[in-house]
Amino acid sequence: MKRSFSRLGCTAVCIGLSLALGCGCAVLPPASNKPASSAASVPTDASGKPLYDASRLEDGRLRILYGYDSSGNSCTVLCGGKVLYQSLRSENVSLLQDTVTGETDYWFRTWADPDAYCGRRSGLFDKNGNEVMTFEGEQNASMQNGLLVLQEAHAVNGSYENGYDDYGTCQVIDLATGESLPVPEGAYGCIVCGDVLVFNCYARPADLAEDEWDDNTELHSWVIVQQKDGAELRRVDTARALSLAYAPDVLDSWVELDIYSSNSTAQTLYSPSTGEELAGFQQVCGHGTAAFRTSGGYELRDLTAEDRGVISVFDDLPAHYFPGYVITWNVDHDYSYSLHDLSTGEVTPLYAVSVTGNQLALYAQDGSLKVYDTDTGALLTDTSAGTLEDSQTVTMDCEGDGHVWLELRDRDTYTTTAVRVYGPEGLVSDLSGLTGTYNYLGYLITTPEGRPLYYGTRAAAGSSYATGCDVLDENGNVVMQSLGSCYSYYDSSLNALPEHVFVARRGFYYGWMDTDGKWLYCQSIFSSINADD
Repeated sequence: MKRSFSRLGCTAVCIGLSLALGCGCAVLPPASNKPASSAASVPTDASGKPLYDASRLEDGRLRILYGYDSSGNSCTVLCGGKVLYQSLRSENVSLLQDTVTGETDYWFRTWADPDAYCGRRSGLFDKNGNEVMTFEGEQNASMQNGLLVLQEAHAVNGSYENGYDDYGTCQVIDLATGESLPVPEGAYGCIVCGDVLVFNCYARPADLAEDEWDDNTELHSWVIVQQKDGAELRRVDTARALSLAYAPDVLDSWVELDIYSSNSTAQTLYSPSTGEELAGFQQVCGHGTAAFRTSGGYELRDLTAEDRGVISVFDDLPAHYFPGYVITWNVDHDYSYSLHDLSTGEVTPLYAVSVTGNQLALYAQDGSLKVYDTDTGALLTDTSAGTLEDSQTVTMDCEGDGHVWLELRDRDTYTTTAVRVYGPEGLVSDLSGLTGTYNYLGYLITTPEGRPLYYGTRAAAGSSYATGCDVLDENGNVVMQSLGSCYSYYDSSLNALPEHVFVARRGFYYGWMDTDGKWLYCQSIFSSINADD
């Protein structure tokens, strides 16, 4: 996942998962013989030769190719190079990664069914495209430590069928046995923490008129902590629990617990398995650390240590920790960032910070530009990008492989004044002269030789709508011309592609292409135009 922070500064949501009251759940044998759809035929050219070679995709991974345009939700599900399903635009399809084990063995789909509850049905499917379970109603789903957690979408066909502030009900299914685990009354969401389940619950006040919103939902919410067999371990009133799914190094043992009163909110970090609770929680900072507010400022603690020891104290909020360093964010004043060297105590003011996967880029106010490996603390790129003038703002993206995309703008007009790319060898590309040729420039991917490729989109005169794009080399030369579109997935995405592969549209086809312009998989843009449209 990529996170970028500008000069102006920049949560984890717990998706509780539920099955609506009265909605049936049909549990079928795993890997049944009922496929989601038949495989699509391989497109060929005029001579009958296949347009793509999927051999590089044969890694057994589930992936989704989303529609070539932004309208609707049509997509294609593949396992390796095998097409499992091509959806209608009225359907919702997503991959299900177990947020604890990291495995992605299933995908989830919802579709229209006039005979089902609210006219929708949902299903869980395996890597062969076989139906594993089906459910009535529009369901959201997640996978946590081998448990399937469901939540019904209470807005059906754009309207609230069950009244205002209706959160639905929750169901948790053990995929190993197919059994539904006990769920407390009022539960609409669940966070799995090892063998302990944390439920968010809500009850709409009985004296509230049917057409009125509950303006104090947090005061009518509570948290139930229980074992898988239903034995209650704790109840916390006027509270909600938030998942730390964005921080997998602490996901399986902690949750954020927000406890409300009429005029304040107390945030704590809570371990359901041990009952330990740490007050003043602000955010996790990576590598098993978390930031806490104290009466005099902030402290960074190591949650992997038995005593939850304090690593250091800071005047500003710790935002990110990696071996030997801490980045702080001044949330109480000007939203600026600073780098703290824990070994020397040196503090370096920063213009911008950007994180991609396990690489972190820092642009310091002394003009230095550095990229670190956040797993080891190793310095990958160390160069100078110059200092900013008072009239300039900067946007920065860490692009991986030690490369950094730097874009300077005029503070008043917000027009782009410079576009430069830096890498381990220093300045790699200066694309500033192309801003008049293309209405948008972006970083695409690296070649097998480690050289960056960019893309520039063109627009018709007087329009911001992109009419096509070119792929450019490090010197700004066109290496692929007139693609309909192109972009790359983040390496941390569930859809992560093999190296040096990106998403593209060329002519009447779109799919996954390598840096030589060869398709690994493609399909006609018309394949998403179906009776549903």
